[in-house]
Amino acid sequence: MTTHPILPGVVLQPGFSHPVFERYLRDWREHAIRRADDGDTAASVCHQATIIDLILDGHLRHDWPSVMQDLLTNAGRPIAYSERFGERLHKFGGQFLQSTVHSIHTRWWIERVVDPAGVDHEKFARMVLAKKRTDGLIYDADVSETILRHRMKAELCMSAVMAAEILSAAGMLTDVLRTELATSLADPRKVPPLGYMTSEQFRLAALRLFGHEELFPVGIGDHIDACAEDLAIGWGDFAMKSKVDAYMGTAKRTARDKPIHSPLIACHVAGLSGKVDDDAKKAAVLERLRNYARALAENPLDIPAFQMRDVPIPFGADITPIEATCASRLIANLQIGAPA
Repeated sequence: MTTHPILPGVVLQPGFSHPVFERYLRDWREHAIRRADDGDTAASVCHQATIIDLILDGHLRHDWPSVMQDLLTNAGRPIAYSERFGERLHKFGGQFLQSTVHSIHTRWWIERVVDPAGVDHEKFARMVLAKKRTDGLIYDADVSETILRHRMKAELCMSAVMAAEILSAAGMLTDVLRTELATSLADPRKVPPLGYMTSEQFRLAALRLFGHEELFPVGIGDHIDACAEDLAIGWGDFAMKSKVDAYMGTAKRTARDKPIHSPLIACHVAGLSGKVDDDAKKAAVLERLRNYARALAENPLDIPAFQMRDVPIPFGADITPIEATCASRLIANLQIGAPA
């Protein structure tokens, strides 16, 4: 059973991809292959292309491990971007050489998909342990010198669960290390509970792997409700009223941003729903999940792109392989009557 921490509750296998997305997914994969043939790729591209392979065909159709070995390796370390990809990024220069927790996990995860018995788990575990800081967290301080207070909490929590998966597979999660990583991840001075759905679900998944789920912050039900405000369906990743500019110290620069719903975020909410303490509130969350799945079933392409303020230009993509996969999973669960 193949899963991935970015896609909570989604088993990556054929049979659930919605027909409306399949042409898009095949075209996206072919475009990624052509780019890679030209030396232009990234770990995130290989990750998404592998997801497409698994949900459409049940196995790798393209040799992504060789692509990563040839284009996304430097001095034996997995890196996030190929040199050609880096040339397309503004003032990126030699930064394409960065080896991130995500790029390490992506290489490890894809190798597991191809040959589970042949993966050198200890090699990857040593790479992520090298990123462990004196504050007890694992993150890319060697890539970015951003201070802990200003680092994205989703990055900190995602890095934690990805590192936990690798360390667990390598048998290197000692009791002492589990406790240190878990208490640091649950420390509100280091990783405050800001109510972002992705970061909190990553935190929960990591704490479970560390064996310390009891440290998960209380009150997630209120945060889930806040992320549904001003939305007819679904949830956003965060409550707009809590979004401020970290340096301006005010909501002035974000006040006109509009919330958007997302199938990916709905899957993260589903992963968090079991931690809602109030039974009535939990029932309301599950009913909203079902209603969102019904809305997607009626209009699968209703996946909006984020827009900043009142600028009529999307800030990023709308439909992506990850969003299409999550939308398909939600619709499929509704059709078979499976729990959210």
